[in-house]
Amino acid sequence: MARPGRILIIEDHTLLRAGLRALLTQGDEFEVVGEFDNGRDAVRAFGALAPDLILIDLSMPGMNGIEAITEIKKRDPAVRILVLTIHRGEEYIQESLRAGANGYVLKDASQDELRWRSAAYSAGRLTSVRMFRRAW
Repeated sequence: MARPGRILIIEDHTLLRAGLRALLTQGDEFEVVGEFDNGRDAVRAFGALAPDLILIDLSMPGMNGIEAITEIKKRDPAVRILVLTIHRGEEYIQESLRAGANGYVLKDASQDELRWRSAAYSAGRLTSVRMFRRAW
């Protein structure tokens, strides 16, 4: 059996972080290695956690998701980052990509869709948002 994908969750809403952890750890496919409610703390700690995939919100206090993505990618350009957000606007997608995000999923996605995308990015099977972007 393959090693579980190591996931770091960066989301400022406590209930959503707990729900993401519960969803992603239902089986043995993923291991949540850390959770943060802001980008600043996540950037400070992420190197020691060695995640395969980071799930990150864009709107957070302190350091927002775009700033955190930029800083994390400076430290580790190979880490895969999947934005999980409510923002549908093309400007958010483009800004996320410029910062270094590999993918973009809306928070109204199904559980199956989020699990599939998390598995695909964690394993390196998807590397670009262009491979899965859907019209909204």
